[in-house]
Amino acid sequence: MPSTSEELSSQHVTTGQQNPDFASLFEAVPDALVGVDRAGVIRCINGRALKLFGYELHDLVGQLIETLVPDSVRPVHPAHREAYLAGPGIRRPGRDRTGTIEPKQAVEPRCLRGRQRDGTEFPLNLSLSRVDTEDGLLVIAAVHDLTHSENLRHKRDWMSKLAAMVEFSKDANISIGPDGIITSWNPAAERLYGHSRDEMIGKPASSAG
Repeated sequence: MPSTSEELSSQHVTTGQQNPDFASLFEAVPDALVGVDRAGVIRCINGRALKLFGYELHDLVGQLIETLVPDSVRPVHPAHREAYLAGPGIRRPGRDRTGTIEPKQAVEPRCLRGRQRDGTEFPLNLSLSRVDTEDGLLVIAAVHDLTHSENLRHKRDWMSKLAAMVEFSKDANISIGPDGIITSWNPAAERLYGHSRDEMIGKPASSAG
């Protein structure tokens, strides 16, 4: 399972099906949580995660975690899970027979996108923790939906490109606010009207004539 932060827990608990207290805590956490066993099978999932991915409880418990990852990465996702379970996420360099420090081969870049029931993919961030239960190791994934952040980034990128187009346009481009005050004045406007940007921004539009 992919991760951007990994925390180990030494707690010994039972799974949600056997321990009502654990199930209540699992549901009370404000994050979308998914609990997976060593085989990658979903053993517990809270309401926020069900809503995020668009499933009902009976649709996911007992299914592989790959159900929630994009189709394009499903074949390699089990290897990511095994890499996480094999040890710490940070691989330390080892020494070869000559005593020279040789970096260990890094794991492939990890997928940080989820797949909803209708096939929609969305960006996400995961925080993973390991919990020992009476039924064996359980990996708890806290899922953070980054859709809003990605949309904001795309909007900022679009605005930056638009600003660059205006700045380097051969045509005079002047922006005027609802109050009639000039808010932008590109180099072409400087050449056309003979006034610098510093002179015009903040002035009434009527002063441009």
